[in-house]
Amino acid sequence: MNFFEDVFTPPGRFRESSALVRNRLYFFGSQNTAQARDNIYLNVTLSTLNTTNPSWFMLNPIPAGFELVSACVGGPNKNTIYLLNHLTTSNDYSNDTIVYVFDTVTATWSTPNISGQIPLSRQQFQAVNDTNGKIYMFGGFRAPNLDFNDIYILDTFILTWIQGSNVNAPTPRVDFTATLLNNGLILYIGGYTGHVASIYMSEIPAYNTNNNSWIAMIATGDALNSRSSHTAVLSPDGHVIIYGGNIDGSTDQSQVLASLDTTVSPYKWSIKPMIGNNAPPSLAYHSANVIGNFMILAFGVMMTNNSFNNLTNVNSKIYLLDTRNYTWTIDTLNYSDLINPPHNTGNTGVIVAVVVSITIFTIIVFWLKYLKFVIICY
Repeated sequence: MNFFEDVFTPPGRFRESSALVRNRLYFFGSQNTAQARDNIYLNVTLSTLNTTNPSWFMLNPIPAGFELVSACVGGPNKNTIYLLNHLTTSNDYSNDTIVYVFDTVTATWSTPNISGQIPLSRQQFQAVNDTNGKIYMFGGFRAPNLDFNDIYILDTFILTWIQGSNVNAPTPRVDFTATLLNNGLILYIGGYTGHVASIYMSEIPAYNTNNNSWIAMIATGDALNSRSSHTAVLSPDGHVIIYGGNIDGSTDQSQVLASLDTTVSPYKWSIKPMIGNNAPPSLAYHSANVIGNFMILAFGVMMTNNSFNNLTNVNSKIYLLDTRNYTWTIDTLNYSDLINPPHNTGNTGVIVAVVVSITIFTIIVFWLKYLKFVIICY
């Protein structure tokens, strides 16, 4: 495997893509030209993960520039990452979507031949993978003025594209999020359509991967401002946690963190306060992933003076949120304690007392029998 094990701090970047394989969180590309072909990973082993001294590693670069697109995990062993790109190796725009494949075991790249209904290339779409080797690609934009609301499915087991259902599909959109629930629904949240109109956060189209059909959902709860270029992840307890986003070049600081409860019907939004240590600034064009019970944010553009400036305010840090109590933290040191809680000292005392009592009782019984034996013999 060809990578540098020297600990380093990668420069800030935005509109990168990320994918988690075991204890490695991979980041690909950036809209920054200098990092457009970067392939780096962060060691996210929970026992050592922290925001103060994160362990970064550099890997073989991507064969083409990679920005405004998606990376997903697939393959039979779930250790292969598929980059859905609109650029060729010479950084020219491709007519069809190109799939660059990264083998995380050998750290090598390939560009396999893929059959089926290959989608037109695009950017600012979202793709998400299930546990059965399928990647679902929806929406996006193609210059100069073509917006998409079609969905394509890449079967990574047999390397074939098929087109999903467009019946009752939502309006075309870009810069939204895609989150796969445990029940097989993909929720598409936020973004904007026609490069003009923002989409209400209460209006959530969902694609049912079980029967390839669209569902229109309306969420209740707190009223969230529309946004794009935010992130959304699924917590272990069934909440979709969103962070940040761009609202007409800015954001509402009071709504930067929110969760959608998918364990109730209808789904319900809840705005969360920013509490804890090492809380992040308002971000857009960043990455978010879940590792255990923690959400990790990385990179993106920071909001300063009530605006996002891609040239001067690029973030290079990571941030950790404990999804069990929505508290920001600098490390995961307490995680093992929560998995293996300490023994109850009160119960331990009772057990010791019982054992001691039984031992004393046994000694007394044997002593009495011994005395009786001695008396009889005498």
